[in-house]
Amino acid sequence: MPLEAPLIELLIYAFVIGACMGSFVTLASYRLPLGEDIVTKPSRCPKCESKLGWKDLFPLLSWLFSGGKCRHCKARVHWRYPLTELLLALTFTAIAYLYGQSLQTVLLCALATELAVMIVTDFEHTIIPDSVQVALGITGILYCIYHDVDWAQPAPCVAVAGGLGMALHYGYPYFRKKEGLGFGDVKFLFVAGLWIPLTAFPVFLFIAGFVGTITGLLWRLRKDGEIFPFGPALAVSLFINVLEPNLLARLY
Repeated sequence: MPLEAPLIELLIYAFVIGACMGSFVTLASYRLPLGEDIVTKPSRCPKCESKLGWKDLFPLLSWLFSGGKCRHCKARVHWRYPLTELLLALTFTAIAYLYGQSLQTVLLCALATELAVMIVTDFEHTIIPDSVQVALGITGILYCIYHDVDWAQPAPCVAVAGGLGMALHYGYPYFRKKEGLGFGDVKFLFVAGLWIPLTAFPVFLFIAGFVGTITGLLWRLRKDGEIFPFGPALAVSLFINVLEPNLLARLY
């Protein structure tokens, strides 16, 4: 089925904005763990500290045209930067295609951006910044308001998700003598309760466990240690369940 011109234009806009937000994700995931400003501080090369100009800040294109190197000191720019920009650009495009020009699209794109910051930061620093948790919570509240959700609906899921997280954080070390769920993950479970209904919670946990198992295996193959970040698995599972809250019913 051929795409109509207005839709093609929307998808192009979504791709470009997504790539730009992907660039923001790489900046935020680098600066937040260091406690640095992510809004007003100019972008600089982390190696030579040279201030980056407009030629250095085009998502995807700057990396390609510079050969993956800093224009000033020729230091290698990690491939995760353009990869993050590309993945978020494709995610924004997919959301725009599914939901069109709507507030739903804006909120889901905001969710994707916040989760991307969480994923990259947790992978690189094994932490989930509180500012990301707050942003996810605010966006989740707006999402509930947009869908006219009865506030009695998310309350049980917040309680169940948070309660389980606390149990895994404190109970797992007690019974298994190993480190349990990180407290950042526990706070994320509380926030996740705003986004998904209680009926979707079992599927949310299953997908998170599946993705987390794969992540853990890859983490150990790289010899990065026994303890691996579980936040990315939770983020991926949340995004899937927000896009399709009735996934269990569809599977059966």
